Amino acid sequence: MKITRILIASAFVLGGIGANAQLSLGGHFYGEDAFRYSQNKISGSARMQAMGGGYSALGGDATNAYTNPAGLGFYNRSELSITPIFNSLKTASSYIGSTTQSSTSNANIGQLGLILSSGGNGTRKKRSSLAITYSKQVNLLSDFNYAGQNKKSSMMDYFAEKATRRGVDSGTLDGEFNTNTGSASTSTAMYYQAFMIDPVSGSKAPYTKIEKSLPVNQTGRNSSTGAVSQWNVGYGANFNDKTYLGFSVGFVRMNYEYLGNHAEQFPTGKIFNGFQLNDDLYTRGGGINLSAGAIVKVSDNISLGANVTSPTWITLNEIYNSSITVDQKPNTFTTDYKTVMTDENVFTYSLTTPLRASGGATFFLPSKKGFITADAEYVGYRNMGIKDPEDNSWGAGQKRLIQSYYKDAVNLKAGAEYRIENIRLRAGVKFMPDPYKQKVDNLDRSQMLFSGGVGYRSSKFFVDLAGVYNKFTSAYTPYELANTSNYASANLSNNQTSFVISVGTFF
Repeated sequence: MKITRILIASAFVLGGIGANAQLSLGGHFYGEDAFRYSQNKISGSARMQAMGGGYSALGGDATNAYTNPAGLGFYNRSELSITPIFNSLKTASSYIGSTTQSSTSNANIGQLGLILSSGGNGTRKKRSSLAITYSKQVNLLSDFNYAGQNKKSSMMDYFAEKATRRGVDSGTLDGEFNTNTGSASTSTAMYYQAFMIDPVSGSKAPYTKIEKSLPVNQTGRNSSTGAVSQWNVGYGANFNDKTYLGFSVGFVRMNYEYLGNHAEQFPTGKIFNGFQLNDDLYTRGGGINLSAGAIVKVSDNISLGANVTSPTWITLNEIYNSSITVDQKPNTFTTDYKTVMTDENVFTYSLTTPLRASGGATFFLPSKKGFITADAEYVGYRNMGIKDPEDNSWGAGQKRLIQSYYKDAVNLKAGAEYRIENIRLRAGVKFMPDPYKQKVDNLDRSQMLFSGGVGYRSSKFFVDLAGVYNKFTSAYTPYELANTSNYASANLSNNQTSFVISVGTFF
């Protein structure tokens, strides 16, 4: 059953920007989803991750299949490799003067690579390679808690304001509720049937919350899992050991699962002891992108590289569920429903991720002792797009909000490798500037990633180890109200660590 997303989507799957965009649209701001699925940090082999992800002017790595396929032309033998990754995330949440800690982790296959190298054909083309790779592009792991005593508002205030903006009468809300299933076709009908809100007078808007006691003890937990992964088929060719050209096709798969909970307790409640709201979002989809690149050796010691990756055109299917469970005080009123839920909302839409273009240079140390490399990567966040095949005007509204909240960004990356016989020592750094036009929640959302690693290479196999550390700030707003002084955001301090190992063999 497809239900209008403007009525069913809520504030609770956001975090980040907050609900201003939702209030403008009357529903969920999908620009945050597009941004979440587009924020590539560092991916690929342990070798490349150890050097900060500086891929543009480097070759001879399976990661080239989707970063700069021209680098596939550097291969002079075939390769098979696998890259497991262990990710750990620790988050400290500060909400209304209280701090809570949480942590989560996962392990997965970060990359698989098969490179088939072949010789030239008697022309300028010296060698060429065909690559088939699998990679995790974006890790969607998240988990945080928040808790605090709110002396100014309850989430019920948000429910009342949302119903008031919609402007329907209580009879309409009754009609949107199925007494047989205990489910509502809109979120406002769910609030009403759970006795969270009531008209101020009569049966028409405006609405007010039913439990008016303060303070309110608020707690919440939000967790997510999933990833944006990609299969690539790439080809790179070497011309006279000077010019390297390549192209690649990427087949993208996305899966995302979000579980949100917000609970409130009323120490001096007259009608309710408390309630809790649960939100579940499941998103799946697939799409395609294209990449093309070049690397040129301008001298024996310097290489220049450039690559362009098209936006990913992806179709997504989401399933959204929401429910409220109430804890009613005795001898107040009688309700047949301790839990009221919304009908399952199934929505299919199209998403366009940013175009990416990168350029870089590599300086090779004398006597093949190693190299230093640096990249600049342009990411066109303002050109992200959301479309509903049944409602063009909705997609246009989402696009306007994307362009008002986000700006294009240029990520900077640098890395180095030093060789001691068969041993490789590596280090790198990546800077990601704040992509928001204005500071949200007074936070600087720029990110700095530090990486390092070591590797061993022989004529038959290689083993590389890497570690990546990323500390960044974000925020989550459980709800927003017209009076900005009556609600709060949870400020999140995140520490993310990845441990990477790549093992491969040459043949």
